[in-house]
Amino acid sequence: MNLIEKIRLKFFIPSGFPYARYLKDKGFLRRQGTGCFIAKNAGMPDGYLTAIGDNVWITDGCQLLCHDASVIMLNIRDASHLDRVAPITIGDHVFLGNRTTILPGITLGSHVIVGAGSVVTRDIPDGEVWAGNPARHICTTQSYRDRLDEATGDLPWYPLLEGAGRHVFDPHLETKLRKARIAHFFSEEETSP
Repeated sequence: MNLIEKIRLKFFIPSGFPYARYLKDKGFLRRQGTGCFIAKNAGMPDGYLTAIGDNVWITDGCQLLCHDASVIMLNIRDASHLDRVAPITIGDHVFLGNRTTILPGITLGSHVIVGAGSVVTRDIPDGEVWAGNPARHICTTQSYRDRLDEATGDLPWYPLLEGAGRHVFDPHLETKLRKARIAHFFSEEETSP
């Protein structure tokens, strides 16, 4: 990558959807679907071995590791030629919480949520929520969605969400949501001496 391209990437291509489009245009990943969100500080050192589907969210600090670099130390110590490399495949509609680590050879199905800070050491089937280190099954994506649906309906700012249509991120709506959330969570603090 030349200096001009590095400057363009650092200052003119923001994290998230624009960065994902940039990576797709460059052919960085083995396969990349549409509508993806990729944080600029996500680590994907082996893009040529990484395939992601549509609407995949790779958030801040995630690491997709298609190799096990510990073999380098063993090779030096033992004068050996060990290698541990395997592809990572991620289905459609997958969310990787902040600082999630995916190890070599892992396949994540579609409609999967992985909680923040998780280390995924096993394949995850379609429609499941996993979290932890090592990541373990928590519930189905549908049961998680059902719980969120019930809880969201009780929020004081729900009418704002309901009237907005599809909710991803709208800066105009976000201003109203922040005011409503501050009023709900901190109204007692503001009136205290």
